[in-house]
Amino acid sequence: MEKETALYFENIFLELKKQTLNEMKREDSIIETTCGDDVDQSLNDRERALTLKLLGRHSFMLKKIEGALLKIKNGNFGICEECEGSIEINRLKARPVASHCIACKEEQERNEGQVLYENRSHTVGKGFNSNVIPIRETFYGNEHFKYLKTENI
Repeated sequence: MEKETALYFENIFLELKKQTLNEMKREDSIIETTCGDDVDQSLNDRERALTLKLLGRHSFMLKKIEGALLKIKNGNFGICEECEGSIEINRLKARPVASHCIACKEEQERNEGQVLYENRSHTVGKGFNSNVIPIRETFYGNEHFKYLKTENI
């Protein structure tokens, strides 16, 4: 990658980092304990949980930005991590933190479609590694549970 193009992306990443850190500071100030009745506490707890999730996403983005800045410094920014080919400049302009070329990313997403969501998502936490999903049915006021095996889906 040309030095001028690398400098262009470095400036983008520095600006993204600055914006992300400012958003994290603003969201961090939202997490405050306030008093109130049960409804107020419930709403505060929900808002706090959403804010913590956003902070986690911003933290994840900061790691990607830092990784991209390191790649620029090492001279391997814009190179696919899978096939080691060049990532198109238009892809990098659309998604600067992209680490895979279009072909490798499409292949990765096709393969992810074959894995249960709970096992592939990095934001959902740990799955139960079970291939059984409980389904609730109600018959005349009585609840019954059936179980659906996901391997048949």
